[in-house]
Amino acid sequence: MPEKDVIDSQFLESMAKKKPFLKKMFAVFVSQEPHRVQQIKDALDAGDVDQLRHLAHSLKGGAATMGAERVRECCLLLETATKDNDMGAARTHLQCLENEMNNAYTFMFNYMADN
Repeated sequence: MPEKDVIDSQFLESMAKKKPFLKKMFAVFVSQEPHRVQQIKDALDAGDVDQLRHLAHSLKGGAATMGAERVRECCLLLETATKDNDMGAARTHLQCLENEMNNAYTFMFNYMADN
C-alpha cells in the first residue's frame, strides 16, 4: 500500500477552485491546532484519560476536514489507546501525532506561500 500524502491529493483536487478558502482553512489550522496538541500533551502528562480522549477525537475531526489523513490516523490510534487505558501506547502515538502535525504544518505553510 503506498504511503499516504501529508494532505490527501483528492482533497486538494476537490479544493482546486477554492484556493483562497483553503488557504484560510489552513491558516486557522496552523494557528489553533498547536494549542490543542499542547493540551493533548498536558492531559497525557496529567493522566487525564477522558480529556485526552476528547482532545484526540476533536483533532481527528479537524484533521479529516483538512485532508490530513496521516494526522487523523495518529489521532485514531491515540484515541483507541485511551479507550484501552494504555498510556504507554498513548505516548508512542503522541510522538507519531507530533511528527505528522509538523509535516502537515510544513505542507500548509508552503501551500499558503505558493498559492
